[in-house]
Amino acid sequence: MLKTLYDHFAVLYHSILPAHPTIASEHALRQEDDIYNSSSKLTYRNVCEPILCAASAHPLQAVITCAAALKRRPIPDALAHNSVGTEADLAARAEARKSRQALRLTRAHLEPHIMSIADLESWGYFLDVPDGPGGAEPTLEGKIAKCERCAQPFLVKRREDADNCVYHWGKPFTSKAGGEKTRMYNCCSRPVADSEGCTHGPHVFYESQPQDLHARHPFSFLEPSTSTALDVAALDCEMVYTTGGMRVARVSVVDGAGNEVLDQFVRMDDGVEIIDYITRFSGITPENHATAVEPLSSIRKSLDKFIDANTILIGHALDNDLKTLRIIHHRCIDTVVLFPHRMGAPYRRSLKDLVREHLGSTIQNDTVIGHSSLEDAAATLDLVRHFILNNKPSPSSSTRNSVTAPGSSST
Repeated sequence: MLKTLYDHFAVLYHSILPAHPTIASEHALRQEDDIYNSSSKLTYRNVCEPILCAASAHPLQAVITCAAALKRRPIPDALAHNSVGTEADLAARAEARKSRQALRLTRAHLEPHIMSIADLESWGYFLDVPDGPGGAEPTLEGKIAKCERCAQPFLVKRREDADNCVYHWGKPFTSKAGGEKTRMYNCCSRPVADSEGCTHGPHVFYESQPQDLHARHPFSFLEPSTSTALDVAALDCEMVYTTGGMRVARVSVVDGAGNEVLDQFVRMDDGVEIIDYITRFSGITPENHATAVEPLSSIRKSLDKFIDANTILIGHALDNDLKTLRIIHHRCIDTVVLFPHRMGAPYRRSLKDLVREHLGSTIQNDTVIGHSSLEDAAATLDLVRHFILNNKPSPSSSTRNSVTAPGSSST
């Protein structure tokens, strides 16, 4: 029986076996154990001993049923794929998924986990509208900026006129070989010591100072109270490089039950031109962004229908989304804080890794170009659902973490 199970797992896992050579045998052993534990010893002996199979009322029924189920599964392309695991694993994941989907997050669930003002500040959130006139200098076209990619100064130009930059789009990681550690880029596996980039593209710039971002487009608080606002919402944005720095190009919002309430492309402000769509990460292309009708100021008005100063906002690295939307908000739950990096702040685990580890599913699939802000918003909400279902808040956490919306009473 074990060989039959192994053969079927090996066929199912053929795409991931090179990276995980023992997974077929491990899952075959666990599946055999599951079958044994759910069968009588006589049934198991009849399954395992061909001589006795003819005398059994249902010879090989357990293994045949399991093998048939394995054949029906989609071929996985990653370890986190839903097809990976024993039948018990898949059943447990399906039950957990059903429990998450049945949970509509409310303020009562989330109040104990709202980030404190101190936590917001330590994680880089802006707490107040920056000084100075907002939107006074929406673009730096024709001015000198420092390239985010190669760190060299350059003249900011629109996409069709931009000068060439040679850079690495990936991140450095540590590789071990022959007992030696080497820092390499995950985009091309070249050593970090090799200064030559692997990719050609335009020079771009990124700004992080509050005054600079405020000068490109003004920050503001959410409306104090809106009759149609949600108690809970999860949001995510996709961004592009422009002559006004990194700007939001798509914004997606789901409610506490995971239902889509907004998903729109964002037109750039007048005078701001896109330099690089960074489709590899953003999923934004010239074609889909051409459908954008409303600029950020109009999108903000649309958001006012769904979120206000009392809404609990959920996001992954939510500070970045709020900054690109030019929103100041204090009632936030961030999955980088709920699921901390083992090395602590300021390190952050990726949303993709958290979803794979805690939800047993895959987002931002390598076979799909770029991210989807709608998929990421829903995944972030599911992570918080998972957290609520599997963690009990401490008795003092509600008092410690409670944050009053700007302009409202604390009583």
